[in-house]
Amino acid sequence: MNCHASIYRFILLILTCIGITPCFAQEPKLKEDTVFFLANKKGLLGKLGRAVSVSGREDIITENKGAIKNEEVFKPFRGKIIRQIRVEKLSFDNSVNDTVKVQRRFINDISDALYTGTTNKTILRNLFFITGDTLYPYLIADNERFLRELSYLQDARIIASDVPNDPDAVDITIRWKDLFPIGGSAEIGSLKTISLEVNNDNLFGSGDRIQFRGLYDLDRRPDFGSGFEYTKRNIGGSFLNLMFGYQTHAPAFNSGRREEKALYLRGELPLVSPYHSWTGGFELSERHTENGYINDSLYKIDFKYQYQNLDGWLAHNVGARRQLKRNFNSRLKKFIGIRGVQRLFNDIPDQFKTTYNYYYSNLEAVLSAFTIFQQDYYHTNFLYGFGRNEDVPEGFSMTLLGGWVKRNTVERPYVGFDYQRNYFSDNKNYVNYIIRFGTYFNRNRFEDISGLTSLEYFTRLRKISGSNWYTRHFLSGSITQQVKTVLNEPLRLTSIFGIPEFRNELTRASTRISASCESVFYNTQKKYGFSFAPFVFSNITYLKSIGEGFDQGDIFTSLGTGVRTRNENLVFGTMELKVFYYPRTTDRMTPWNLTFNTGLRFKYNSQLLKKPDFVQVN
Repeated sequence: MNCHASIYRFILLILTCIGITPCFAQEPKLKEDTVFFLANKKGLLGKLGRAVSVSGREDIITENKGAIKNEEVFKPFRGKIIRQIRVEKLSFDNSVNDTVKVQRRFINDISDALYTGTTNKTILRNLFFITGDTLYPYLIADNERFLRELSYLQDARIIASDVPNDPDAVDITIRWKDLFPIGGSAEIGSLKTISLEVNNDNLFGSGDRIQFRGLYDLDRRPDFGSGFEYTKRNIGGSFLNLMFGYQTHAPAFNSGRREEKALYLRGELPLVSPYHSWTGGFELSERHTENGYINDSLYKIDFKYQYQNLDGWLAHNVGARRQLKRNFNSRLKKFIGIRGVQRLFNDIPDQFKTTYNYYYSNLEAVLSAFTIFQQDYYHTNFLYGFGRNEDVPEGFSMTLLGGWVKRNTVERPYVGFDYQRNYFSDNKNYVNYIIRFGTYFNRNRFEDISGLTSLEYFTRLRKISGSNWYTRHFLSGSITQQVKTVLNEPLRLTSIFGIPEFRNELTRASTRISASCESVFYNTQKKYGFSFAPFVFSNITYLKSIGEGFDQGDIFTSLGTGVRTRNENLVFGTMELKVFYYPRTTDRMTPWNLTFNTGLRFKYNSQLLKKPDFVQVN
């Protein structure tokens, strides 16, 4: 393959991706949104329709300054005493960004129809402050961001206001919008297969989640599978979340067939604010396959497995209590963390009982980490959402890792380094770059050396003149290298740092260089309560197999277009229709591919502090 020709084609794709923007500027003036047909019905259906549909209302755009620092609006109230806290639940046709006072509504259309909505008690349990506390801008801003990240709320704002005749006091109003919590999905794989999922993401307004799954497949033995999952959120105001689940038809990690049985218990104590002292989590699980599709001999040779996983970690925020009481000016934080993990296979495919395979290796490890990070948040919109407030971090994180690792029978010390920096440029464009490195030491030499550097960039939101359209451009690139690979997982093309949709699992690569671009176009008007965002994209990845020269590597590309849609009033995720074209294919792939995905969760990864972990290169 001619590498130079492929690179020229990729540059052409980039220019095409960005150059089509003016085409959308000719969009004719849109009519007002048509009211969802159910909205004209009486009774329960009418209430449901009016809650889902928003008629003739455009999204409120953050002023054209790129992004606004979260704590700025609270600085005039710094040091004042919180006199009272009010809660204000908004109906589905209101925006939390409205400056006009919104009439307080405890029961809106959808609440009348199907559920009581998030209770005031649940909202108050998720606050970092109470009446009588001193107002600290950073803490209030962190709390507002935390509320927006709750999966059962569409949006939230905290509003501070002066108290007449008392200059030392402040009143706080919590304004929020619920999501319709009942969701689900159905997937019809063929005339013989259907899978269903039903969930409630805000059970009785408590913030808890319950989910039921079912599978009916005539080609499977047995032909019926089921699953259940329950999540208890913010237990007793501690911000600890617990999840318990059981499933008889989970996809097996080696084949994707629905023949894995899983039983698991997870716990999570998120770092809800840089001023909290502790964060951590754990997982206890048992997973195994039961042959449901193919003959027993092939199943035993290639696919059967059984393993248990125990994983837990805890990190302490050094000096958090002292900063909480004395100094809220510094956002620089130091964390010390430790993690223990044990993954033991009781059964693996017969062909790998005498041959090493990374995916079936036993793992026992103790890792420790020291992290320094500083982070502020800015709010913007039309990033991954469709007009709702979104929080984007600015800051840095640097982590030093070390530990002891036993993989199968090989014991080795491990050291690693992880650095991440993200910021807004002077033009309010956003830059995020990552540098990661990790290696083991064994038999007086370093081995399984992995390094990754990546860059992500997206432009400020720009209005296309003469239309209701806005646009952003997303660019990213990465370079990944492995040296002296012994036990590590090789680099894959099917990776977030490659081309995720490409099927090329057999390649054992040591070098990967990738670049991608995407242009997204947002319309502020809705149709039946749904927002639409068409997009175009292109990707290119260079992949070199282990032991080959650099000039022997392969170049893979993809390009395409699609559209995403979402109703922000519903708990359903984003729906995406996507068309791919692959100039070069492998593994029985076709050049053209069409996918339709539901339940996608697009959200910017804003968590700089993570559990102690190995360098993730795939």
